[in-house]
Amino acid sequence: MVSQAKATVEAGADGTAHRTTTALEALLRPRSIAIVGASARDGSFGQRLLNSITSGRYRGAVYPINPRYAEIAGHRCYPDFKALPELADCAAFAVSDDVVEAALADAADAGVRGGVLFGRAYEPPGGGPSRIERLAAIARTAGMAVCGNNCMGFFNSVDGIKMSGDPPPLPETSGTVGLISHSGSTWSGLIGNQRDLVFNYAISAGQEIATTMADYIEFLLTSPETRVIACLMETVRAPERFLAAVEKADRLGIPVVVLKLGRTERGQRFALAHSGALAGSDAAYGAIFERHNVIRVATPDELLDTVELLRSPRRPGAGGIGIVTDSGGERELIVDLATDIGAPMAEVTPATSARLADILDPGMEPQNPVDSYGDGGMLLEECLGALANDPGVAVVALATNLVHGRPYARASSTAIEHAFAATAKPALVFGNIHSSVSREEATRLRALGVPVLMGTTTALTAMRHLIDWQRRRNETRTAPPALPPRPMLDAAREQVRGPALGHGASDALQLPQALRLLELFDIPASPSAFTADVAATVAAAERLGFPVVLKTAAPDILHKTEARGVALGLRDRAAVAEAYTRIAASCGKLVQVQAQAPTGTEVLLGMTNDAQFGPMVTVGLGGVLTEILADIVTFQPPISAAAARGYLERLQGYKLLQGYRGRPKADLDALALAIERFSVLCATIGPLFAAIDLNPVIAAPSGALAVDALFLPLRNP
Repeated sequence: MVSQAKATVEAGADGTAHRTTTALEALLRPRSIAIVGASARDGSFGQRLLNSITSGRYRGAVYPINPRYAEIAGHRCYPDFKALPELADCAAFAVSDDVVEAALADAADAGVRGGVLFGRAYEPPGGGPSRIERLAAIARTAGMAVCGNNCMGFFNSVDGIKMSGDPPPLPETSGTVGLISHSGSTWSGLIGNQRDLVFNYAISAGQEIATTMADYIEFLLTSPETRVIACLMETVRAPERFLAAVEKADRLGIPVVVLKLGRTERGQRFALAHSGALAGSDAAYGAIFERHNVIRVATPDELLDTVELLRSPRRPGAGGIGIVTDSGGERELIVDLATDIGAPMAEVTPATSARLADILDPGMEPQNPVDSYGDGGMLLEECLGALANDPGVAVVALATNLVHGRPYARASSTAIEHAFAATAKPALVFGNIHSSVSREEATRLRALGVPVLMGTTTALTAMRHLIDWQRRRNETRTAPPALPPRPMLDAAREQVRGPALGHGASDALQLPQALRLLELFDIPASPSAFTADVAATVAAAERLGFPVVLKTAAPDILHKTEARGVALGLRDRAAVAEAYTRIAASCGKLVQVQAQAPTGTEVLLGMTNDAQFGPMVTVGLGGVLTEILADIVTFQPPISAAAARGYLERLQGYKLLQGYRGRPKADLDALALAIERFSVLCATIGPLFAAIDLNPVIAAPSGALAVDALFLPLRNP
């Protein structure tokens, strides 16, 4: 194990000193940088990297390492790490894949604590650990923080570091937005944005062989400049630490905005080909983001509008969006798009409507959004002020195209400038046609702190994100139910061991054990008995009370209806005997006799064990509707009954549970409690199973009963 180097102190670009106390600080805020493979050859990566690092504001020491040169571009060149006049904090490797392993080992032996690996580290498949795995082992053993491999490097505007061979033009100022990207090309595109959005740290993380997104988020949270963190994510490689990092961000009030790549099955295949990442279940990511108040965006433009709005320190109160426009047509466009994406438009008070009526030209409608352009007078500032004073308006926006070269653009920007100064609420301007927005006016407004968003849909979505994020932070969150005590857990585990497993093709838990698990977690189920001959089956039916249901209990038949293994509504002994004979002939002697559940709405409760985040619960309409409508919500267990009610209300088919068109109204309290208990079961023993299905659960007018249960254990839990 390489000993950790002593903490060093440097004078930053602003003349203040900072201490590199951790490996991650040595990587991202190094006192000195060694460039392994620095070169004087025109156009080489080693030359471009050296020029990039030395051409900015960085004032730390830069040490080229290449035994073939004594000097490069006025910098003394050294043959190896041992020849350096001091220990370098960070080493950047501009070397080919076939020598990078030895170079990283030399840096580790010298005590370097940070490294940047730009190359793919490719080698043909062979026996033993891959080159990437060997590089990771070197870094782990040495305690090194490593950016990459297969990355574009990073940009640190705080200290003026351009750690990249091909950086876009960078401003000379420091930013307030942190960026971590798994896509190098998008990283450079985001940095090179033409909207005055500067990142304090922009990290192209690559394949994260030693240092992950969770580490970078933790670092950004300690940086006093950081107001918001943007992530372009293929996968999460350290799930527990990632969750801890985003929870900390939420506590600190620093929004984390994520553009998740690989949402679709085809996209996930590209993720595997692109970076070796396991893109993971999109539903699981959605559930994780929601639970931990991570803002999810769909496109880079939406990400940029969202982080521009969120980097403003202003936060909304309760309410919706108030918008002033200068166009009747664009007002209609805004309303249509706001409806499509669920952006909450504020309902203004009668007092505000009266105030607007006094301001607007005769015949103009005093409602939100406000079309202020009647007879051509400039009424923008007055209308914005009226909306800003409305108690139901949480965010104030001016929708105008700020057309470059048009005098009206300056008058419009002046209106939002004054309105912004007159209120403490979030206030912004957005262009409905982003390519028309005057760069000059946008830059002037941003310098004053006014966000300028670049498109109707992305602006409305960004405002929705801001309101939702703040609302979730303000909510009193219901504590999840406690997990059961150890004796109950041991009893539950006992049902999963050895002889309890089905020995058919499915390896599903046998039904008696499955029902026993439901009983242990107080999940109501229709009373059942298991029999293996006609006489016992008829006797069980009489005990349970007619009508009854007969189902095959063969452990290797998962879809009982398709196998002709189900008989419903059996009302007497003869019907039971006939049904048993038929089912036994096609599916085997073992059957389940079950009291017929009352009429109600079928609901699915399911669980899948996500490879990264563990048990994830799905709730939706059950029976055949599950596959036809795919009307489901997914969440991370456990949750309370109150939270379960909220998830039920999201279902498109929620009306069915409320007694739509004569259907029986479901006992929603009982159903929510059943979901809570199922979520506790999944949080407790879910890691032992690949999947669990209760399909259907009958949500009846009185109570909720599980009538079928499928537990598929993991083969290697």
